[in-house]
Amino acid sequence: MIQEHSQSRLETRLYNLFKEHSRELRLFFILLLVNIFIYGQKLFFYAFPADDYMRFFGDTNPNMLITNSARWAQALLNEYVFVGKLQILPYLHGLVGIFSFTLMGYLSAKYLQRERVSEIVLITLCISVSPMFAHNLYFSTNITTWLALLLGLLGFFAAHKRGILPKALGLFLMVFSIGNYQSIIQIVLLLALFKMLLTVGKAQEFTVVRKAVLSFIGWTVWLGVAYIVSFYINEAFLHYYHLHEAHRLAKADSGLTFSVLLQRVRYIYTHWFPFNFFEKEFNFLYLFIFFLSVVSLFVKLAVEKSGLFLKLLKFFLFIGAFTSVVLIVKLPSLMGVDIPIRAYFPVGWALAGLAVLQFEFFRGWLRNVTLLSLLVLMVLNVYYITLFFDSCKRQTDADIRRANMIVERIRISDGYVNEPIAFRIEGYKKFNVPGWKMQWQQPFNSFWSKYPFFRDFTDMRFYIMKSKEYQEIIDYLIKKGEFIQSYPGKNSIVVYKNKAVVFLNADKINILIKKSENLKKIPLEREPDIHSVFDLYVKNNMLFYYKKECNENDIRKKFFLRIYPKDPQNTVIHGKRGIPFQTWDFYFSLYGKKTGDVCVAAVELPKQYEIGKIRTGQFGDKKLDWDVSYHFPNKPNEGEKK
Repeated sequence: MIQEHSQSRLETRLYNLFKEHSRELRLFFILLLVNIFIYGQKLFFYAFPADDYMRFFGDTNPNMLITNSARWAQALLNEYVFVGKLQILPYLHGLVGIFSFTLMGYLSAKYLQRERVSEIVLITLCISVSPMFAHNLYFSTNITTWLALLLGLLGFFAAHKRGILPKALGLFLMVFSIGNYQSIIQIVLLLALFKMLLTVGKAQEFTVVRKAVLSFIGWTVWLGVAYIVSFYINEAFLHYYHLHEAHRLAKADSGLTFSVLLQRVRYIYTHWFPFNFFEKEFNFLYLFIFFLSVVSLFVKLAVEKSGLFLKLLKFFLFIGAFTSVVLIVKLPSLMGVDIPIRAYFPVGWALAGLAVLQFEFFRGWLRNVTLLSLLVLMVLNVYYITLFFDSCKRQTDADIRRANMIVERIRISDGYVNEPIAFRIEGYKKFNVPGWKMQWQQPFNSFWSKYPFFRDFTDMRFYIMKSKEYQEIIDYLIKKGEFIQSYPGKNSIVVYKNKAVVFLNADKINILIKKSENLKKIPLEREPDIHSVFDLYVKNNMLFYYKKECNENDIRKKFFLRIYPKDPQNTVIHGKRGIPFQTWDFYFSLYGKKTGDVCVAAVELPKQYEIGKIRTGQFGDKKLDWDVSYHFPNKPNEGEKK
């Protein structure tokens, strides 16, 4: 009886809650359906990137998240929650992402004091419908990101409430969110900044302005505390598992001198967002909306009747705030971290905040200009998303077809016996379909997914070839003496004694094939052109290195080689004119051979342009071990030494 009574009370409370917020709930679910329709290609056409293939059967690397990006919380979720096939449930994960960003957009619109339906709709769509989110949604494994960002935003709102418990809960959620994806810091900073601008713009008293500014400073400090806590939790993981900071995390902690910081700031304000399509159109619209927001605040400042001191204070606050918007959006760049387009989704909150200022302070035709510019942006966003996911689907299908064609060519080769077969993919190569520019998100152009791709999307049973097995094929090809074409060339797939190698890039193997022939051409019958640690000979566009009493230590360090064109201004190198020199640094094993105590290397110099000078030697631990230059004469086979 008691249980039935409590259940009845719960149903009554839920009904009253729904009735009280029915308008908001209906509007939210309409916006959710709109976003599901916009992102429908991702949900219903099964577009997968290379990153997701790697994780399909649980090939996760939580340590990489901790060492590279300080994402300890994401590592824990990937290790204990979203494991194995739970990493990729594209329909469910896609819906979770769309729901999360739609709700974040809707809650942000309410936080920025929007009550009109038209304004709530536009602000929500500014945040949830963007090329950046489309790029992020492409990766099903980003489900932890979307959920954590939503939790972080809820934590920010909870921290506004009075009492220790909600504030402690808010800080906990923010720390956890930062431990998944640090972009929540940018989102909350932008919300706090625009909330301050709304208050300051309407304020007629100094005390109101001061309170708004102090509130923004307080939230900035609060975020700083949350970041520091998250950072040291990550440091504890590094210490416990005996790991070291690497890549982005290590780079972000280095080089923080004033000149480097100034260089980064210059980069932030002078580089566009790297969109796949419509780059100029998007950046123009962003600048236009930014300009309208500046106008809206300064128009409000010009017509209000507050005192001179308050106007000047507002003026400088507006200048600082608008300058900060770009810095906040590109905050990772300020820390020395290069991030892909998918991580720039805080730009949605920047655009939403700029639009809110215009809604608040524009009237008449200026307000209509704002509405029109936002509608144009929405149309461009939807068109971009459609093109992007179309190219995703075509790229995925093309990669799967290509992998199965390679398997078929292996099986019809004379060297194929049975499976499992020893398999190796040598080199990387881009196979972009029209409209696809994310070159590293391809199995054939990335080191982390090329083998899982063949494992999951072909029926070939294989194991990754061992070094000794690969050397057998190398010896066979060198003895054969036939140059290899890069895939899809006729002989780009070599099958020998049930070992298969796909040469996506055949440069190295062709160097090895030609090396034995080139080494025989060294003109030892004459004096070297330069005496040094290695004697240098130049003959018929070949550069030879020779050392008679040679040991492993002599060839361990990397050789440097700089090739200077005779006429740099009229020489095209890699599609660029006027490059002062070309860099051909190499290790001895690539061009050289050690026979007994004698070391010989032969480098074929470029024939595309006339060479004026070469500079070569070897790198040392802190400085060059040796360094010489050779100037090419006007007549062949003659030289002058420097």
